[in-house]
Amino acid sequence: MKDKLRISLLGCGWLGYPLALNLISRGFELKGSTTSPEKLPIFQSAGIEPYLVQFDSLTQTPDLSEFLKSDILIISIPPGRRNIDGLANYRKMAQLLRKQLETSPVSKVIFISSTSVYPESNTILNEFSEIAPETESGLVLAETEALLSELNRQVILLRLSGLIGPNRMPGRFFAGQNNVPNGLAPVNMIHLDDAVSLINCLIDSVTAEGVYLGCSPSHPTKEEFYSLAAKVEHLIPPVFIPEIIKWKTISSERTIHELNFKYKYHSLMDWLEKIES
Repeated sequence: MKDKLRISLLGCGWLGYPLALNLISRGFELKGSTTSPEKLPIFQSAGIEPYLVQFDSLTQTPDLSEFLKSDILIISIPPGRRNIDGLANYRKMAQLLRKQLETSPVSKVIFISSTSVYPESNTILNEFSEIAPETESGLVLAETEALLSELNRQVILLRLSGLIGPNRMPGRFFAGQNNVPNGLAPVNMIHLDDAVSLINCLIDSVTAEGVYLGCSPSHPTKEEFYSLAAKVEHLIPPVFIPEIIKWKTISSERTIHELNFKYKYHSLMDWLEKIES
């Protein structure tokens, strides 16, 4: 790593903020964006050069020229499904980034996408599988991937499975529910720590390009995983229908073999059992 490599991190939320702190600890100069003015002094005190960046229809089109004066851009913003205009704002962000990146000094772009771009195809899927989004948010992510891939620079599309970890424990997802369908379908998850480590691997790689997947190699059934998760959090365990209807298994073969990446939380069930004990 060259001295004081500059990284711009668009989106310092649940994943982005701990990633930012990790990158600062490694010696990177870091610019971080937020949509909340009250977070600016928090970022400043943490060593993050703060930027207020908003893409909603009520604000003017942001000028990202100063923010993009970096070596690497990491985009860690999930599509906003809670806001009625969230997906439209995301498309606005993608178009704006595509245009302003063309004249920026950024040489590497890492876009944090999602395995939701893959369909429930009843198959094992890897980095080379065809995508076919079945949700509007998945479609927006696929559109953004395509836009960024047109850039004439190193572009990495990191598709992460369901994120779990501190303040995002999975026990509440189905707690107390009865007759939950598809109980024998496999679970696809990745822990926050592994996501941060994987992004670091991609930052350090000179040759990485194209699609990489982040997903724990273990795939317990929904019934096994969410029943134990509820127990760990002292919640009423769900009752699943023992069936498998629509499913997919995410296999991050390229990530493991090409990057020699080793998951800290290789087994999701072991992670839950350690919390319980």
